[in-house]
Amino acid sequence: MNPQSNSFSLILRFYLAILNAPKTALFCCIMAFFIFGFFALKLPINASSDSLILENDKDFKTYESIAKNYAAKDFLILALSPKNGDVFAQDSLAVLQSLTQDLMEIPQIDEVLSILNAPLLKSAHNLSWQESLKENLTLLSPQTDSKLAREEILPHPFYSQNLISKDAKTAGIVIYLKNNPHLTYLRELKSATTDESEKKEIQKLIEIEKEKVQTQENQTIAALKNLQNKYENLQIGGIPLIASDMIAYVKSDLITYGTSLSLILAGMLWVFFRALRFVFLTLFICLFTLVVSSGIFAALGYQITVISSNYVSLLLIINVSLVVHLIVSYLEFYSKFPKASQKNLLCAALLTKQMPSLFAALTTMIGFFSLIFSNILPIIHLGIVMSLGVSVALLFSFVLFASMLALLPKPKQTAKLSTKQQNFLRFCATLAINKPKIIYFLAFLCLLFSLYGIQNLKVENSFVNYFKDSSLIKQGLLKIDKDLGGTVPLEILLTFPTKAQDAESLDDDFEAEFNALESQDSYWFDSQKLRLAKMVHSYLQSNPYVGSTLSLHSLVHLIEGLGVNADDFTLAFLYKNAQDSLKSQLFTPYANLEQNQLRFVLRTFDSKPDLRRDEFITQITKDLESLLANEKVQLQVNGAMVLYNNLLQSLITSQVDTLSFVIGIIFLVFLLIFRSLKLALIALITNLIPLGAIFGILGFSGIPLDLMGITIAAISLGIGVDDVIHYIHRFKVEAKNHSIQTAILQSHDSIGSAMYYTTLIIVVGFCAMMSSNFIPTIYFGFLTTLVMLLMLLSALVLLPTLLNNFYPTRTKS
Repeated sequence: MNPQSNSFSLILRFYLAILNAPKTALFCCIMAFFIFGFFALKLPINASSDSLILENDKDFKTYESIAKNYAAKDFLILALSPKNGDVFAQDSLAVLQSLTQDLMEIPQIDEVLSILNAPLLKSAHNLSWQESLKENLTLLSPQTDSKLAREEILPHPFYSQNLISKDAKTAGIVIYLKNNPHLTYLRELKSATTDESEKKEIQKLIEIEKEKVQTQENQTIAALKNLQNKYENLQIGGIPLIASDMIAYVKSDLITYGTSLSLILAGMLWVFFRALRFVFLTLFICLFTLVVSSGIFAALGYQITVISSNYVSLLLIINVSLVVHLIVSYLEFYSKFPKASQKNLLCAALLTKQMPSLFAALTTMIGFFSLIFSNILPIIHLGIVMSLGVSVALLFSFVLFASMLALLPKPKQTAKLSTKQQNFLRFCATLAINKPKIIYFLAFLCLLFSLYGIQNLKVENSFVNYFKDSSLIKQGLLKIDKDLGGTVPLEILLTFPTKAQDAESLDDDFEAEFNALESQDSYWFDSQKLRLAKMVHSYLQSNPYVGSTLSLHSLVHLIEGLGVNADDFTLAFLYKNAQDSLKSQLFTPYANLEQNQLRFVLRTFDSKPDLRRDEFITQITKDLESLLANEKVQLQVNGAMVLYNNLLQSLITSQVDTLSFVIGIIFLVFLLIFRSLKLALIALITNLIPLGAIFGILGFSGIPLDLMGITIAAISLGIGVDDVIHYIHRFKVEAKNHSIQTAILQSHDSIGSAMYYTTLIIVVGFCAMMSSNFIPTIYFGFLTTLVMLLMLLSALVLLPTLLNNFYPTRTKS
C-alpha cells in the first residue's frame, strides 16, 4: 500500500474526527488554554546585563573575577543641576544635603558619595592635611572654608568629572547598591562544581536570586524616579538604569503589541472579509496560540528579554497569516460550491491548505531556528521560542478553525477584493508576462545595491542611542556622559610577576627573603608600579573618547597637590596608616596587593558619534602593549564596554552563520516540496533579491546592525517564503489545465488575494513596532515592514516572470 495514501487517510480521519465532534475538540483546546495559561502568568522578563552578553564569553569570566577581587558594586549616577548654576551656593548645597538624606532612606542603597561627604585635605585654614585626614574633614565640617573647598574639589583627581562637572554647574552623586552575598556564593559554588546535573540545580537557584536582585533594583530606580518629582533638574544614569528601563519598555511593548495590534488586525479583517465571525475567529485563535505558547515557554524555563519580547507581535502576525489562508481557501470553495455542506467545505479547505501551510510553517520555523547559531543568548532564546510558537500556531489554527466554524452555519455572503486591488494584482501578472527584460534589469540593479550595502554594514551602537530623544533616560545619560565623565565603563589591569619569578636567576638562599619582602605592604609600592601607573594613566587621559579616569596615579596626583613627594615610601606609609574607609576609596579599587595588580577604571563618552568601539579597544590594547613591551607585566582590557563590543562584533559573523543556515535548509525544503531543482532555485531567488535590498538600505543609510537587526534576515526569509510556497503550489495546480500565462493570471486572481491580505496584515503588524520607545524595536519594525513589502512585490512580479521563462516543460501538461 502507498505510504502517501496511508498518511492522507490518517490526516483525513483526524479532520473528520474534529468536524464530527467539534464540541469535544473545542473543549480539549479550552482545557489546554487554562492549563498553559496558568504557566503563562509566571513567564519572567529579564533585561539584566547578563542577557546582553555572548554565550560563554571568556571576557565575562574575567569581568566577574575583577568584580570579586576589587569588591566592585553596581552603581548609579545622579546628576543634579541647580537653577542658579552654581553647585557650591548655599541653597544648592542644602538641596544636595536633603537629596542625600532621601537617598539613604532607600533600602537597597548601600552608600552615597557626593561632594558633601568626600574627604578634603586642604580646605581648612588651621589644619594640616594630616590633621584633616585624621579629622575626616568634609565640605560640611565646621572647620571647612567654602572657597578653599571649591579650589580643592574642582581640580581634584578623584572628584572632577565624577562628583562635579568642570564648570561646577552639575553635581554628581554616585549611588552604590547593596550586593547579594548569597548570589555571589551560588556563582562560586557553580564554578567549583563539575557535576552537570548539580550545576543545573544551582543555576535554578541563581535565577531565583537574580530575580530578587532585579526586583530590588527596579524598586530602587522607581524610588529615584519619584525623587525626580521632588527635585528639579535631577537626572539618572548607569547600567542598572538601562537594564531597568529596558524591562519597563519590554512590558510596555508587550501590552502595546497585544492590544493595539489586535485592534488593528480586527479592523483589517473586517475590511477584508466583512464578517464578524472571521474577525473573532482569527483573534481567538491568535489569543489561544499566544497564551499556550507563553505557557510552554514558562514551563520550559525560558525568560522574555528585550529581544524575545517581539515574540508577541511575531507570533500574532504569523498566526493571522495561517488563518487568513484557511479563510480564503474556505471562501473560495464556498463561492464555487455554495450548496455544499459546512463540513465538506471545511474539510476541502483543510486538505487543500495542509501541505502549503505545513511547509510555510516549516520554513518559518527554520528561519527562527537558525538564530541558535548567533552565540547571543537572547537571540538564541528568540529562535527557540518562536520555533515552538509557530508549531503551536500551525496545529491549533487548523484544529480551532475546523471545530469553531463547524459549530456555525455557512455565511450568507462573502466579500471580494475591491476593483483597485484586483486591478493591481492583474497589473502585476501582466507585467510579469509582457515585460520580463525590465523586471530582470531591476532585479540586477537590486543585486548590485545589495552587494554595495553588505560591504558597508556597520555594527556601531551606543546605549544612549537605544532610546528616543524625548525619553528621560536618554536625557539623563547624555547629561552624565557630557558633564560627569562618560557612561560605559572600561577597565585596564596590569598584573605584575611575583618577586620569586623575578628572582629566578638568583640563588635559592635569597628566594625566601624575596617572598618575605613581597608579603610586606611597604615593599609593594615600588618605583616601577608608580612609573607604569603614571604612564598608563597619562595615555588614557589623552584619548578623546575617555572621560573619567581613576587609578593609583590619581592618588599620586592628589598627594603631590598637597606639596608632598609621592614616592613609594609615602604611598606605603599612607596605605599602612589610612583608615579603612579612606583606604577603600583611594587604594582598594586601584591596587590589589594579593593579586599583584594595578587597576585603571575609566568611563567612555558613549554619545560621541564618531566613536568606533572595536577600533577604540583594539587601538588602546595595541598602544598599551607597545608602552609596556619591556616591563614584564600582563595586560588585560575588560569592563562593560568590552563585553558589549564582543556582542556587537559577533553580529556580522552571526548574520553570516544564521543566513547561510537558513538559506541552505530552505533550499533543501524547496527541493522536497517542489521536486524540481529549477523551481527550488526560482523560489530562493525570488526571496533573496528583496532580502538583499534591505542590506543595501542598511549600508547606504548608515543604519547599524543591532541586537534586533541581526534577526531581520532570518525572520523575513522564514516568513517571506510562505507566499512563494503558496503561490507555486497554486500555480502548479492551474498549470495542469491551462497555459503558463493563464496559470499565472489565475494564480494571481486566487492565491494572490490571500498573499495580498496576509502581507498587508504582516506589514501593519510590524508597523505597530514603530510605536515602541526602544529604538532597535523601531528600526526592526521599519526594516521588516519594508522587506515584507518588497517580498510581496517580488512574489507577484519576479516569481511569475521566472516561472513564465523557466518553468520545467515536462510539468506543463
